[in-house]
Amino acid sequence: MGKHKAGTRLIGPLLRGLALLLAVGLVGSAGWYVLRNNAAKGAEGSCPTTLHVVTASSFATVVSAAGRTLRSGNDCILVDTTSTDGRPAGGQLSQSRADLWIPDDAAWDVIAPPQFLAKKDTLDAYATLATSPIYMVTDPATGDRINAGGGSWLALSGLLNTKGSGVKMVVRNPAMSGDGMVAAGAVGEAVWLEKGMDASSLVLTNVLGVTRTVNHDLAAIPDAPGEVGLIPEYALLATLRLAKADRRYIVGSDHTALLRYTWLPAAAAAADPKKAAALRRLYAAFTSAEGSRAIAEAGLRGPDNLRPIFDGANVLPEPTAKPFEVLQPHHVQHIFATWDPEDRRSNLLIIVDLATNGTGSSAPTGGSSPPPGNKAPPIEVLRDGCNVLAGLMPVGSRLGLWEVNPGSPGYRKLMPTDRLDDASRAAFGKQVGKLAAHKTGPGLFDAIVAGYQSVRDDFQDDMFNQVLVFTDDQNKDSANAQAVNDLVQKLTGLQDPNKPVKVSVVVLGKKESADRLKDALKPVDAYVDNALQTSDVQAAFIHVVAGGLHE
Repeated sequence: MGKHKAGTRLIGPLLRGLALLLAVGLVGSAGWYVLRNNAAKGAEGSCPTTLHVVTASSFATVVSAAGRTLRSGNDCILVDTTSTDGRPAGGQLSQSRADLWIPDDAAWDVIAPPQFLAKKDTLDAYATLATSPIYMVTDPATGDRINAGGGSWLALSGLLNTKGSGVKMVVRNPAMSGDGMVAAGAVGEAVWLEKGMDASSLVLTNVLGVTRTVNHDLAAIPDAPGEVGLIPEYALLATLRLAKADRRYIVGSDHTALLRYTWLPAAAAAADPKKAAALRRLYAAFTSAEGSRAIAEAGLRGPDNLRPIFDGANVLPEPTAKPFEVLQPHHVQHIFATWDPEDRRSNLLIIVDLATNGTGSSAPTGGSSPPPGNKAPPIEVLRDGCNVLAGLMPVGSRLGLWEVNPGSPGYRKLMPTDRLDDASRAAFGKQVGKLAAHKTGPGLFDAIVAGYQSVRDDFQDDMFNQVLVFTDDQNKDSANAQAVNDLVQKLTGLQDPNKPVKVSVVVLGKKESADRLKDALKPVDAYVDNALQTSDVQAAFIHVVAGGLHE
């Protein structure tokens, strides 16, 4: 079946009313819901093949419409649909014995059970069935400020990240819908592409402080001056007649934030000839006249990327910028960890290595000076960062603090790794206050090896297990090829595939040192970067609780 013309996309009054109810109605007290196609369930057995489909609530009517085209004949197919949004869909896949998953964005594949999904291109896996761009919706004055900055997602993130700007964000809970995940991701992704992942982590954390997270309503409608609601087109189309006449709609001049409704067959269904044949027919049904009409009536764009015809839709600017890429798993984890403290749960050991010239200064003559932009000595920056990180980690995490101290054994345990609670958090703060610069000398690599072994031996299955190292490389350890090679060999010998421990090294102010270590530590898959200014150090601390300094 070919694609139908855009002129056939005019939604009928009844369906518009239904869409409106969906757009402004409640989704349930937890921010998500499950709807089961009970009629189809009751008819199970009347057709030789039943397909169990889990889909986003905003796509459920489309699946039902496509399924109706397969119900006739001796070879009919019954499509049993379960609607589940956000992270709960991961558990629903196994519970409902799903043959197919159609989430509201491809990035959700990260929450699927291991080996559950068919590989890409198997039975059209990862094909996009429909899309919906996300708009910034705000009052005229705030819209003018965003447009003055270029009308981009980067401009929005800059305003949100500026103290006292008065600009705030409204977004659906990123864990409970693609609307929220992709929208929040766009704010972080714009910074990631421009300034890197550490800066993106810092911005998302700062932005959360000026964000109103919507857990119940389907659309993140702004209701006060300065608020910017991030709303997908499908929800806007259903509510345009109720919208305030003076609203501004901005689609993003640098990139388009785009929901991608994605076809994800289950591996088991793809391996079953009977199920596979049924899935091929269902896939084709989405391009039938009825399937395409259902996509339009849901306010979604089909593969032709044409906007469905709705009254007043001309107030929405047409997206012209290239879409952001689908969020990668590590980027998604950043978003989850920003919004949910439980996603920051870590088993973390911090090792600090700052040297002096014997005068008590942590910025010795001829050595590393404070990174540009630092007004405080590096040791003060690290103390502040340690306290910020401890405040972000939830109760039940594990946190330890060591400092390099030349001599034997080369390090000092200011605080052995222990379970984090109010008492241990306070004790950690006291030990952070004791951090001090030491005389130049060896000890860093011994501390890293011992720290790695300590975290491995204390491995926690339900957390990220990490060693985070901050060094100014005053002893020029990075230039000692033999010592670096010995470090790699020792860490390799300690690795246990069942107990993965991530090592991250941040070099303060010395890019050449960081570059040397980055290449040398590749065999142990360590992450190495340099911090040039205070904000880089702060970003590194924040990034570590969002899944670790590891790509």
